[in-house]
Amino acid sequence: MQSVRRTVAVLSGTVFLVMIGISIIVPALPEYGRHFGASAFLVGVLVGALPAARVIIDLPSGALGDRYGNRRIMVTGLGVIALTSAVAVHAFDYYVLLAVRFAEGIGSAFYVTSSLAALARRVPPERRGRYMGIYVNALLVGQLVGPVIGGAVTLAWGLRAPFATYALLACVGMLIITFGLEAEPTERRDARVDLPAVRRLVSDRSYVIVTVGTMGAFFVRAGLVTTVIPLFIVFNWGVSGAEAVAYTGVLITTNALAQLLTLYPSGVLADRVGRKIPFVASLVGAGLVAPVLFFARDLSSAIPVMFVFGLCLGLHGPLVAWTTDLTPKEVMGTSMGLYRMIGDMGFLFGPVLLAGVLDLTLVADATGAFRVTWAPFLVAAAWIIGSGLLLLFARDPVREARSRRGAPGPARPRNAA
Repeated sequence: MQSVRRTVAVLSGTVFLVMIGISIIVPALPEYGRHFGASAFLVGVLVGALPAARVIIDLPSGALGDRYGNRRIMVTGLGVIALTSAVAVHAFDYYVLLAVRFAEGIGSAFYVTSSLAALARRVPPERRGRYMGIYVNALLVGQLVGPVIGGAVTLAWGLRAPFATYALLACVGMLIITFGLEAEPTERRDARVDLPAVRRLVSDRSYVIVTVGTMGAFFVRAGLVTTVIPLFIVFNWGVSGAEAVAYTGVLITTNALAQLLTLYPSGVLADRVGRKIPFVASLVGAGLVAPVLFFARDLSSAIPVMFVFGLCLGLHGPLVAWTTDLTPKEVMGTSMGLYRMIGDMGFLFGPVLLAGVLDLTLVADATGAFRVTWAPFLVAAAWIIGSGLLLLFARDPVREARSRRGAPGPARPRNAA
């Protein structure tokens, strides 16, 4: 039996590489779309294409992981990512790039859902917040260094270079998972989605509330940080091309660095006092800071605001730990698929909705140049604050266990077998 520490190390190391690849793409993608003549709304659709595929594939990928093993599905997903990223290097118009991004989302769904399910199955419940905090920290470190690398390779080799780098990193991830992770026994006879398990999960009001809260966090990350901010830089700062990609990379890195500082302590705190206090404070605090981003007039004034914004976002720790607290172990694969599906709705709706609001509310200044208003910032703030307040109505097994026993540690889910 493979040790828990080795499992966490392999999964965390791989997600580190994958997130470097994803975040290398993030600052370049809006400008790559504009290179093909895309409007602000079509840029949002381009960003949302990947999560759109994940919304469809997340739940089946959880079932496939149960049937064929999470390791096999992770390797398959990374293979799809490598192939589609290589094709994106040679995209010749917007619609080819859009199709490639959608296909890349299929591979991403396979990898992320199976990775989370493998981690959730193999770590002890009493240390789940800490181990998932390590995993998410690795994810955030990847997000931290990726945008800067993306800006550098774009300045050096152009808008297509980040996709080539991502393809290479996905291939390395395939090797790590193949040779570093022990195959686990499969639990199901077929790869169909376990609809009774889905009904069992969605009948738990707390499970639904927590996953919808997660969707709110994803909505703001994808919609505000990776879609509105790059367009805001182009329209309001008058910066475009590779320089805009570099500016975006610096701000996303600043945001990820700040999250890294608060995420692991938040996970430890959540293991001790319960999930609700730090996670609600995180989303509400981020919502209060979001509109302030509109008043940044250059890179130097945006960096401190993005840093504070990241500190708030990092406080919600590994939100997935709360979801796994509420999940019976025997349906963990289905649960992680459902969790990712609902969360990815935020990754889909955020870019599309906020880019649409941005497009509809553009105003012309005295010179005739278009400027972004603060409408998308206000919509993002309202969404994430609402998501945070909604979490107040969810059951918190960790806090319940502390109240009953006078000691920290997640309780066995109420609906567990």
